[in-house]
Amino acid sequence: MIMPKDERQFMERKIRYWKIAPGSKGSVWVEQRDNNCTSIGWNELGDLRKINDFNQLKKKYKKIWKEGKANQIWAFYDKVKPNHKIVASSGEYIYGLGTVREEGYRFNENLGFHHAIAVNWEKKFWCPVSVEEIALNEGIKKRLRLNRTILELKEREWDNIQKKIEKHKSPFDGHSVINGLLQAPRTEQETIVLFSAMSDLLHMRISYVGTRYPDAFVQVKERGEWVTKSAEFELYSSKFKDHLDQYKKNRESCDMIICWEDDWARKPKDLRVVELRKELEKTV
Repeated sequence: MIMPKDERQFMERKIRYWKIAPGSKGSVWVEQRDNNCTSIGWNELGDLRKINDFNQLKKKYKKIWKEGKANQIWAFYDKVKPNHKIVASSGEYIYGLGTVREEGYRFNENLGFHHAIAVNWEKKFWCPVSVEEIALNEGIKKRLRLNRTILELKEREWDNIQKKIEKHKSPFDGHSVINGLLQAPRTEQETIVLFSAMSDLLHMRISYVGTRYPDAFVQVKERGEWVTKSAEFELYSSKFKDHLDQYKKNRESCDMIICWEDDWARKPKDLRVVELRKELEKTV
């Protein structure tokens, strides 16, 4: 059924709302943020402007992949229009809120995900916002967590997300790079990088970093002297539970956890935790 011209024009003018994932776990968010766009993969399809309709896309898609998400690709290309609203979300985190620009779609081989749509990011976060932290209602959280690259949202869902984001305040707002990191640590390795950059501030220095428990020996300044301590690096302090049996057998095997975020409520009382997020908030 062909939509009447007037109705089609109305739909094109109407503001619509979309959740678009910036890669798995936000893997391409920094690229999207810094290039003012949202983008998706399936690069092998080439420039979508060379495809005339959905059936042609579907046919080409099936020649490359068995399982199909052609409808999501077509929605990205054909349905997302200028002035539409975008929430960049992995489901667990929100990375930014933006408005689609007039330039619309382009095929950009300089991006990791070549299919791109120009966006003005009015809100963009160095440290992504947890959907739990801003207390979105369960229905919206469930929708954001659906295994979909692109998902159309209802206006009331967008309004709820926007209001919660507006109320969210963080010392990291307005930053795109802190201590050489383009976004907050997402791995244990990035936690080590951040610790290295903050070591003077923390009155600590690295003596050794390895791959076996405990990860490192660091020197800590105590009463004017440098004292060597053993340390385990973790993105989240609760990951230390993987080493808890070793620690219980020999509490001297590790003096401290150095982590991005301390999320472990029932940790051993005599185990020191250095939470880099908390320390960094004091400086930005």
